Amino acid sequence: MKQILNSHIRGAIRQVGYFALMILFALGMWKAGDIFKSIAVQEYGILETAQSAILFTAALCYIINAMRAKACRSLLWMLGMILLLALVREQDAYFDDLIPVIGWKWGWIFPVIGGIILYRHRAQLLREATRFIQSNAFHMMICAAVVMIPVAQCLGHRSYLQDLLSNPYYDVSLIRRILEESIELIVYFIILLSSMESFVEFSRKAED
Repeated sequence: MKQILNSHIRGAIRQVGYFALMILFALGMWKAGDIFKSIAVQEYGILETAQSAILFTAALCYIINAMRAKACRSLLWMLGMILLLALVREQDAYFDDLIPVIGWKWGWIFPVIGGIILYRHRAQLLREATRFIQSNAFHMMICAAVVMIPVAQCLGHRSYLQDLLSNPYYDVSLIRRILEESIELIVYFIILLSSMESFVEFSRKAED
């Protein structure tokens, strides 16, 4: 009982730490906007570069944890592969110019690899999924999905903004990029925190 209580206390302390990191991250975005203005959201600008760096780091966290952890190994591999696809998708303009016809779509090879790993470990998939759904890392991923899907996709949708800002003096494209890139950056940072939490929850020590 005492061990369980201590585990919950440590988990609560980590969540407070993550919240503090989110505040510092938001302040950093605010400062970047104050210094660089609208160029921060340009193609390959500061926010987009930060998005790619965060996605790569989060993917690396999940992949490294998948190699070292006993629990949820195949799911962690899949999460890492999905984030690598997201990273390639964020660099779509670069890959579309680099690779004719296929463009960024070559990145789908990563989820295919993740799917193969899931299939090879299908006997443990239900047990892994049950444990992952009960984890703080999963709950943080859900928070990221809530922000990404209804918020970023709604507020960053061009026609939605045009309907709201029916004023010819507004630069709808710029407003859309500011909202979409900023919200996506916050989402990716939450995913990064989730990948960090997975290190604690699914390590060999935690499993033992």
